[in-house]
Amino acid sequence: MKLAAFVLALSTFSVSAANWQLDSSQSSLHFISVKNELVAESHQFSQLSGKWDGENASVSIPISSMQTNIPIRNERIWQYVLQAEKYNSIDVKAPLKSDSIAMLTVNNTLLVDLPLTVTIAGESATLSAKLRITKLSDSVLQASTETPLMVNINSFKLGAGVAKLQELAGLKRIEPLVPVSFNVRFAQQ
Repeated sequence: MKLAAFVLALSTFSVSAANWQLDSSQSSLHFISVKNELVAESHQFSQLSGKWDGENASVSIPISSMQTNIPIRNERIWQYVLQAEKYNSIDVKAPLKSDSIAMLTVNNTLLVDLPLTVTIAGESATLSAKLRITKLSDSVLQASTETPLMVNINSFKLGAGVAKLQELAGLKRIEPLVPVSFNVRFAQQ
């Protein structure tokens, strides 16, 4: 019995003892925009950074890393929607205690519901996320969206910027709900 308690304490310690850093080369974030009710396009942020300290996870997404595959559209979104001159990143924070994943063994997964506090252009909102956390090795954890997050641009007061983008592009409509999916990998340092 004492051995089992020791092993449990040791596994909890190994998850929280060191800082975990996001591996940008193994992480991704994609979002979909819908315009004129019929045209859906996939976009991405190509750089992510972050950490997990055993209590809280945080991810920073540089606005300049957003890629829509159309340079003028990138520039317009940076300027009018995300206000890149004033804000250089989108920030995400989530409470994730090490004891909630301490019993997770290598190659196994755990589904968790987490509140994500997302800050875009100075406005914050909390989104509920269903995540699949996988322990890839003793020093690598991966978290991915089980279902896409539905980000409402109005929750972040981005409506005026999207209206300007719609006007400049000559579009009838840009949908205010944006499906977002991500896959982030953290390595223990």
